[in-house]
Amino acid sequence: MGTYWKWVLALIAPLVLAGCLLIPGKFESQLQLMNDWTYSFTYSGQMQLAEGEDKPSPDSAMTDEESGDGGATDDEQKNAAMRAVFGGAVPGDDEGLKKFAAQLAKYDGWNKVEYVGDNLFEVEYAVSGNFDQMFAFPTIPGATMQFPFVQILRRSGGEIEVSTPAMAGPGGLTGAMGPMAMGANSKQDIQPIDGDFTIETDGEILSNNTTDGYSSSGALKRLHWMVNDSSSANGSPRAIVKLER
Repeated sequence: MGTYWKWVLALIAPLVLAGCLLIPGKFESQLQLMNDWTYSFTYSGQMQLAEGEDKPSPDSAMTDEESGDGGATDDEQKNAAMRAVFGGAVPGDDEGLKKFAAQLAKYDGWNKVEYVGDNLFEVEYAVSGNFDQMFAFPTIPGATMQFPFVQILRRSGGEIEVSTPAMAGPGGLTGAMGPMAMGANSKQDIQPIDGDFTIETDGEILSNNTTDGYSSSGALKRLHWMVNDSSSANGSPRAIVKLER
């Protein structure tokens, strides 16, 4: 396993231990980064709570005095941990997930958030503005941890680094985590991660992990990734772009 994925797995370890992970399903997403330091980002498609096989172990049972939680069961403790991690969302709680969708729709950029059952959401997200230091999608209100599909960071030299920790096929996150990430041996029907991600920029592309590099039309350069079962071992889309100061 490469250094990049060891780093990613270290970041998501608490989410795996909590028993679930927010990941894409089918999607189309586009990011535009321009030399005037404006950006636009869209994501259209599915996102889902993928539940692992993390079941309480008989060896982990505690008495009320040992647990110090007033007699909460292991499952109750697990659900409480998941609610804290995901801002109230727990796999399998349909009513709770409908409320989660309604709450998310109140925030800027979320033009559609519809819970359709089976831990699956249909979403439409679009935002644009002047880029400063960082951007992440999705940002979940009230969540104690954020694990973005797309993350943009500004380096000290002014370069823009784009990474997509959760936007990966078998060559990336899901392959690195093994069957738990996709709910193997669980009762949940997980949608495969299957999408297209595009970056457009009139800046200088310093590095990227596309298969064929970028195409260009005038001053605009275009990077494109297909994220599905045929994704390469390079993993999730990554690029570094230098914009004019």
